[in-house]
Amino acid sequence: MRAFVAAAALLTLVVAAPTADAAKKKKIAVTAKKRKLTDLSIGAPWSGKLEAPAKLPPGDGYFLRRPWRTYGTKTTVGFVRGAIKDTLSAFPKAHVLAIGDISQEQGGFISEHHSHQSGRDIDVGLFYTKQPKGYPEAFVNATASTLDCAKTWKLIWSFARTQDEDGGVQMIFLDNSLQATLYKWAEDNKVKESRITIVKRLLKHEPNHQNHIHVRFKCRDKDTACR
Repeated sequence: MRAFVAAAALLTLVVAAPTADAAKKKKIAVTAKKRKLTDLSIGAPWSGKLEAPAKLPPGDGYFLRRPWRTYGTKTTVGFVRGAIKDTLSAFPKAHVLAIGDISQEQGGFISEHHSHQSGRDIDVGLFYTKQPKGYPEAFVNATASTLDCAKTWKLIWSFARTQDEDGGVQMIFLDNSLQATLYKWAEDNKVKESRITIVKRLLKHEPNHQNHIHVRFKCRDKDTACR
């Protein structure tokens, strides 16, 4: 009887050992998978890369000009979707909005840009009083007479309001001529001075930005290698 009990106990150990090892290996694999899937922005917008990025999906009311270049941090993608939703909710009859490049899937060099390398930059088209020919497949230059200031201001403010959030907007690039048009509209339409002040602090002049805004988001607290 004692021999039988001893043999049974030994068999239990032999069977249990692989089970315990398998559970341990599974736990390690799950932990590694979670670690791998943490999205990171690494380096600077003009010299950086992306790990485990999010992708801006297609959606109603906006057009992805190059879907294979719409990878960014989860925060960037979230703020972009929020700004688009806020704007189109306020103006449900607005024409389709053109969405340009964020980054490539792994970040790094991307043609036609000096930045857009670390998943924190995005080019977004403007709104017009009448949808121009060729838009939203391509960006189209705006003027004081063709720019829809109400909708474009709403879009810019929807980005600007994230300035104090982790990974929120850092700056927005737009040609000076269009900035002047927007500020005049804001003053004429009694926009709160505090909002105008915030937008003026964030908007920067950049040549060749008469047909879109370039939004740059800050490094998040978790992106310790972000610059």
